[in-house]
Amino acid sequence: MRLKNGQHLGYCTNVHPYDDVEGMIAALRSHAVPLAARLGLGRARGPGDGADLGSSAEPGSGSALDGALGVGLWFPQTVASEVEADPSRLVEALAELGLYVFTVNAFPSGSFHGPRVKDEVFKPSWSDPERLSYTLSAARALAACLPEGVDGTLSTHSGAYKPWGPALCDEDGVVAGLLAADEGLARLADETGRRVTLAIEPEPLSLLETTDEVVDLFTRRLAPHSQGHLGLCYDACHQAVEFEDMAPSLTALAAAEVPIAKVQLSCAIVSAGPAGRRQALAPFAEDRWFHQVVARQEGEPLRRLADLPEALSDRRALAADEWRVHYHVPLFADRLDSAGLLTTTRPDLEQLLALVQSTGATDQLEIETYSFGALPVERRESLGAVTLLDCLEQEYRWVLDQLGEGAQPG
Repeated sequence: MRLKNGQHLGYCTNVHPYDDVEGMIAALRSHAVPLAARLGLGRARGPGDGADLGSSAEPGSGSALDGALGVGLWFPQTVASEVEADPSRLVEALAELGLYVFTVNAFPSGSFHGPRVKDEVFKPSWSDPERLSYTLSAARALAACLPEGVDGTLSTHSGAYKPWGPALCDEDGVVAGLLAADEGLARLADETGRRVTLAIEPEPLSLLETTDEVVDLFTRRLAPHSQGHLGLCYDACHQAVEFEDMAPSLTALAAAEVPIAKVQLSCAIVSAGPAGRRQALAPFAEDRWFHQVVARQEGEPLRRLADLPEALSDRRALAADEWRVHYHVPLFADRLDSAGLLTTTRPDLEQLLALVQSTGATDQLEIETYSFGALPVERRESLGAVTLLDCLEQEYRWVLDQLGEGAQPG
C-alpha cells in the first residue's frame, strides 16, 4: 500500500510455498486479496477506471496506487524465468486482483519450503555466475510488472555463508558478481526506462552481517565502481540479532553514503538469561531453516552459533547473559511465552520505524515473517494469530499504528 508520505508497504510472499506463476497467483488470491479487504483497502485502479496504474502523482492526490495493497513478490528461479519469458499472465493477474508489486525477493533461488533449506538458501553464491543470471532474470521480470512511476528493488544475500570457509567465501568473486549485476541493472534501466536497485541483505554469519562490514565493503570495493544500482536491504531482525543499535547503524550507513533500498520489517526472539532457556527454546528448533544464535556475555565478544539446535547443546552458550535468535516472529508480539522467558526485538523495530520515518531513509517497507508456518501452534493461538491471514492482518495494523496511518476494519 502507498502511505501518506509516499512510502510503499507490502508483505513478502516468501511466506507462501509455490514454484510457478499459477501457484503464486493462487497464494495472492487466497491471502493478499482477503487481507486487503480486512484492512478496508481498495484496489489499484487501471486505465479503465480513469487513472493510469502507478501514476506519478504526489501522495494523496488521487494516485492509482493510493489505497491499494502492494506486495513484495518472491521469485524463485522457476518463477523468474517464467515471468521473464511472458510477464502478461502475472501483470493481468495483479490487475485482476487489485494489487501492485514494488519489490521482489530474489534471495532463495530454489525451494524455500522444502524439508531442509538451511545453508542451501545461500546457494548459488555471488561468486557463481548462476546467481548473476538468476538475479538479472528476476530483475527483468520485475521491470515488466512495475507500475509506471514506481522504482523497483530486488533483495539478495550478501555473497556467501561464512562457515563454508575462505575457498567459497571469495570476496573478489562476490564483488565481481555484484558489480556485474549493477551493470546489468543499468542496462535494464536504459533499455526499459524502469529502475531496479539490487538490495543486498546482511544476515548473521553471511559474508556481510554487521554495519561495519557493510560500510567497509561498499566504500572499499563497491561504491567506487558502481553505476548506482546497488543498495542495502536492511532487515530489522537480522541487525537486532547482531545486537546492533539501530540509530548508530543508520547514521553510519548514511555517513558512508550506503543507500538503503528497502527495509524488511521483522522481529527476532530474545532469551534474556539462562534460566529455563533450553526448555523454552526447544520447540523453536526446527529442521527447515537456519536460526542463527548470537550470544552476549558481559565482558566478552559476541559469540555466534550457526543454528538453534547447535546452540541448545552448547553449555557455554546456554550460560550466556542474553541470546538473540534469528527466527522471524510476528511483528506485534512482545513476548512468546506466559513465563516471560522469551521476548522479542520489537522495541528495536519500533525504533527503526521511527528513524526511517524521521530520516526518509527508504521509501520501501516490507513485512517479512516467512517462518510463521514453523511457529509452534500453541504460540500462534496465544498470540491470537491461528492462521497466516490473521497474522498478516495484525502485523499490518501494528505497523500502520506505529506509522500513524489508519486502516479501516474489514
